[in-house]
Amino acid sequence: MAAQPSVCHNCGSEPRQGARFCDACGAPLTVVVQPAEYKQVTVLFADVVRSMDMAAALGPERLREVMTELVDRSAAVVQRYAGTVDKFTGDGIMALFGAPIALEDHAFRACLAAMDIQQVAQRLGAEVARRDNIDLRVRVGLNSGQVIAGEVGAAHLGYTAVGEQVGMAQRMESVAPPGGVMLSESTARLVDDRVALAPPETVRIKGVETGVPARRLLGVGVEDPGRTHKVRHESRLVGRHTETAAAARLLDEAARGHGAIVTVSGRPGVGKTRLGREVVATASGRGFEVFVTYCESHTRDIPFHVISRLLRAVFGVGAVPAEAGRARVRAKIPGAGAEDLLLLDDLLGIRDPETVLPDITPEARRRRLVKLIESVALHRAEPALYVVEDAHWIDSVSEALLADFAAAVPRMRAMLLVIYRPEYAGTLSSITGSHQFALVPLDDSHTAELVGALLGPHPSVLGLAVVIAERAAGLPFAAEEIVRDLAERGVLEGLPGSYVCVRPQADIQVPASVQAIISARIDRLTATAKRTLNAAAVIGLRFDQQLLESLLESTDLMPLIEAELIEQIAFTPHARYAFCHPLIQAVAYESQLKSGRSELHRRVAAVLQRTHGRYTGQEAAIVATQYAAAGDLRDAFDWHMQAATWYGTRDIRAARKSWELARDVADRLPDDEPERLAMRIAPRAMLCGSTFQVGGTPSDTGFDELRELTSAAGDKRSLVLGMAGHLTALTFNSRNSEAAEVASEFATLVESIGDPALTVGLFYAGAQAKWEAGQASESLRLTQRIIDIADGDATMGDFLIGSPLAFALTVKGAAGMFLGRGGWRDDMEAGIALVRAVDEGAAPFAHLYKYQAALQNGAVLPTAADVARASEDLSLVEQSGNNTALAYALLNRATTLIHTDTANRAPGLECLTRARELFVAEKLTVSLRRMVDIEFARERARSGDVDAAIDSATTVLDEQFECGEVIFRGPATAVLVEALLSRGSAADLEAAHHAVDRLATVPTEPGFVLFELPVLRLRGLLARARRDEAGHQRFTQRCLTLAREAGYEAYLG
Repeated sequence: MAAQPSVCHNCGSEPRQGARFCDACGAPLTVVVQPAEYKQVTVLFADVVRSMDMAAALGPERLREVMTELVDRSAAVVQRYAGTVDKFTGDGIMALFGAPIALEDHAFRACLAAMDIQQVAQRLGAEVARRDNIDLRVRVGLNSGQVIAGEVGAAHLGYTAVGEQVGMAQRMESVAPPGGVMLSESTARLVDDRVALAPPETVRIKGVETGVPARRLLGVGVEDPGRTHKVRHESRLVGRHTETAAAARLLDEAARGHGAIVTVSGRPGVGKTRLGREVVATASGRGFEVFVTYCESHTRDIPFHVISRLLRAVFGVGAVPAEAGRARVRAKIPGAGAEDLLLLDDLLGIRDPETVLPDITPEARRRRLVKLIESVALHRAEPALYVVEDAHWIDSVSEALLADFAAAVPRMRAMLLVIYRPEYAGTLSSITGSHQFALVPLDDSHTAELVGALLGPHPSVLGLAVVIAERAAGLPFAAEEIVRDLAERGVLEGLPGSYVCVRPQADIQVPASVQAIISARIDRLTATAKRTLNAAAVIGLRFDQQLLESLLESTDLMPLIEAELIEQIAFTPHARYAFCHPLIQAVAYESQLKSGRSELHRRVAAVLQRTHGRYTGQEAAIVATQYAAAGDLRDAFDWHMQAATWYGTRDIRAARKSWELARDVADRLPDDEPERLAMRIAPRAMLCGSTFQVGGTPSDTGFDELRELTSAAGDKRSLVLGMAGHLTALTFNSRNSEAAEVASEFATLVESIGDPALTVGLFYAGAQAKWEAGQASESLRLTQRIIDIADGDATMGDFLIGSPLAFALTVKGAAGMFLGRGGWRDDMEAGIALVRAVDEGAAPFAHLYKYQAALQNGAVLPTAADVARASEDLSLVEQSGNNTALAYALLNRATTLIHTDTANRAPGLECLTRARELFVAEKLTVSLRRMVDIEFARERARSGDVDAAIDSATTVLDEQFECGEVIFRGPATAVLVEALLSRGSAADLEAAHHAVDRLATVPTEPGFVLFELPVLRLRGLLARARRDEAGHQRFTQRCLTLAREAGYEAYLG
C-alpha cells in the first residue's frame, strides 16, 4: 500500500503537489506502508552486560566504535538467518524472526542467530579486552508468540512489532547469564526437539509477581547420524497402508540388488515425515543401514550443505575430530586416489588446512565426487537406505550431486527416499524410474482413528475428539499439534493416548507451529495475491469470485491456486473457490487486524444484500454471520431470525441452529440496548417451542429460563409459544400425568390472550397431551376448538408446525378412536391427507397416528396402499437428513410390512431395528420406543423365545403403568398374556389373569373402547385356556359386537 505524506519523511520539508521526490533532500516522497497484521514471531533482544560501566570506562567515541562494530556484526547474523533488525536499543539490538515475512521455523532461526551473536560478541570481546582491558559480554533473550507487526504512527517511524511478547523477550534477556541465551517457555516448546536446553528454571522478571519458567539455550546443530530432530511422541500411522506395503516390497527388492528410488510428496502436515520414519523403521528391521539428511530453509543457499551432511553420516565423521575422520574415510575406501580423497575431505569438512585442493573445474569436481560416492555405495556389504527430507529446501549443488547419485541407485542394494512439498519441481522430483507417493489428507474415519489414538478413550475427550478431527481435516500434523497445544495449555491432563479433558473447550485455536507453516506459505505471495487471500478468508471457507471482486479493486487468484491454498470447485454459473484446508482460511483470517476484518465483513454483508432479492435461509444465515463478525449485533440478530423463518418447516434443525445463533448474538448485546430483553426472548421461545421436533427431554427446552425472561417482560405470547413445545416434550417423554395438568393451565393461558391464530397454532400441544394421557373427551374439545377457529385455513397459526388444522383433524380422529366414536377414521384420514398436501415433510409424523396408534391397537389393518405410502415417506425423508422424521418413517415402514405379509417380516424387522437405534440416539418419543420393544417381544414369541418375550413385555408394561402411558398399554398386555398362555404353566395362567385385570381396572372415561376391546378378547383367551368354552364364546361375541360399533378392523377378522 502506498501513501504520499504531507511532509518529507526524511527532512520534514513540504513537497510540491504531485512531486515524486523531495525538492530539499531528494528522498522519495511515496513510501510503501506495510499494513499491520498479526504475526507469529520470535523476538530477540541482545544487550551488553554492564553497559553503563563500559561507557564510563571507554568514553563516548570509543564506545561508539565498539557498539557500532557489535551492532554491525550482530545485524549481519540476524540477516543471515532471515531475521529483521527492528531497532538499536542503545546498548544492543531488538530483532524479529517471522516478520515482515513469516518463517515457519522462526524460533529455531532465532536460536541459531542467538548462538552466533554470542560467538561474534566473544570474538569482539577478545579484541576489546586486548585493546581496552574491558570485559565485553552480551546477554540474549528470546520469546515467541503473537504480535502486531507493521508501520506504527507516521510512515517515517518504520516497521516494528508491538505486544506483550516483545516485552517478555526483553525480560528474558534481563535474566540471561552474561554470555548466555535465555528462552521463554513458548520458545522452548517450539524448539525443544531441535536444540540442547538446560533444565527448566523459574526466574523473576519485572512486572510479574510470581516466577515464570525459562530455559537456557546450550547449543544447536549437534549432528546425529540418524536424525537431528528429536522425535516427540510418536503417533500411530493410520491411513497409509498402501504406501507402507509398497515401500516394504521395494525394500525387499533393494536388498536383493534391485535398488529403488521413492519420492513422497504432499502438502505441509499431511504426514510425509511420519511415513518416512515408518519406512526407516521397516528398513532397520530388515537389516538396512539408514542415513538421513535434511534440508532447512535457512541453508538453501549454502552449496554442498545437504550432500555434505548426508555423507558425514555415511562415513561416520559427524562427531569425531577431523584427523580421525580422515582416517575413517580412508579405511572405508582404501583404493581411492589421493586427489579424490582430498576433494571428499573438503566436502565432508575434515580437510587438513595445510593441504592444497586440486585446481579443477567445478564440473570435474562434481563428476569425480559422484563417481567416488557411487563406488562406495556399490561396494557396501549391507543394504542402505538414504533419506533426503524437505528436498524443497535443497541447495542446487547438493541437488545436482544427488541426482547423479540417483542414476546409479538401481544398480545398488539401496533405496533413495526423497521427501518434499508439492511446490518443489526440481530434479529429484522427476527421477526416471522413481516410485512416486503423493499423499493426500486422511479421510474422516482415519482422522477420527488418529485423534482417538492421540487422546485416548476417556469419556471426557470424546466430544473434543470430534472438534479436533473437524479442525485438522485430514492433516495428521495438525491433529498432533492441536492435541499437544491443548495439553500444554492445561486443557488436557495426562499422557499421550490417555488424556483427560479438565476444561471445556468450545473452539480450537490454531497452534503456533501450524500457524507459522501456513503463514510462511502465504507471505511468499505477491501483495495483490495476499490481499485476495485475506479478503476471501473473510468471506468464508468457500467464496464466489464475483463477491470477491466486488470487495477489492484488483484480485489475483492464480497464485493462490498454484500454491495450493485454494481450489476451484465450480465453474458455472459463477466461478466458486474453496480453501484447500480450513486451517489455511483460519490463519489468513486471524492474521488480519479485527478492525480491518470488521470493515470487510460489513462490505460483504452489504454486497450480499444488494445481490440477493428473496433470500433463502442459507443466504440470510451468511449475511447474519458477516454482520456478527463485524460486531453489528442488531443486524446479525435480524438476519439470523430471518434465516430461521425461511427454514421453518423446510429444515427444523437448520432453523434451530439459526435461532441458537440469534440467541447468542442477543446475549452479547450491551445492557443499555432498549430491545435487548425482547431480543433475548424471541429466539428462546422458538427453541423451546420446537425442541420436541428434534427429540430431547423437557430440560432441553430451556423453559425455566424463558419463563423467567417473559415474566420480567410481561410477554405472555412468547411464554405460551415456548410452553407449547415444553408441554409436547413432556408428552413425548411419557410424563403424561404432568403433561395433562400443564395442558389445562396452558389452554387457559392461551385463551386469555385472545388471539385466534395463536389459539389455532398452539392448542395442538394441549390436545396431544390430553390424548396421550387418555383424556380423550378433553382432547376432542381442544381439537374441535382449533377446527372451528381455523375454518378451513390449513396454515393459520403455523408458528411451530406447518398445518395446525391438519394435525387437529388427525388427533381428533385418534381421540375419537379411543372412544369408538363414529367418523373417527374419516377425521384421521382427512388430517393425514391435509398434512401431505401442505407439509409433506411432516407426513411420517402424521402417519404415526394411523400406523402406530390405530394399527397397533387393532383399529386398522394395513393395506398394500399403506405399505406403498410408508415406503414413499421413507424414500423422501432419507434425502432430507432429518433424523427425527427418518425414525418415524422407518417405524411406519416397519409396522406396515410386519402386519401385512409374512414375507415382509424380515425387511420390516430390519427397519424396526434402525428405527429403535434412532429413537435411543435422538431421545425421541419414549412411548414409541416402548412400542418398538413390544413389537420385538411379539417377534420373539413367534420365533419360540417365549421367556424373552415375557421378560420384555413385562418390563414395558411396568414402565407404562408407572408413567401413565395409555396408547400402547393394550398391545403390550396382549403380547404378555398370549406369551404366558403359550408357555402354559399354572403360574403363567395366574400371571396372565392378573395382567388382564390390571388393564381392566385402569380408570378411564365412559366408552373407552381402547382398553375394553383387548380386555374382552384376552378374557376370552383365558376362558379357553381354562377350558371354559361358554365363557370364551361369550367374551368373543361381546368383543366382536363392540369392535363393529367402534370400527376396529383387526378384531373382526
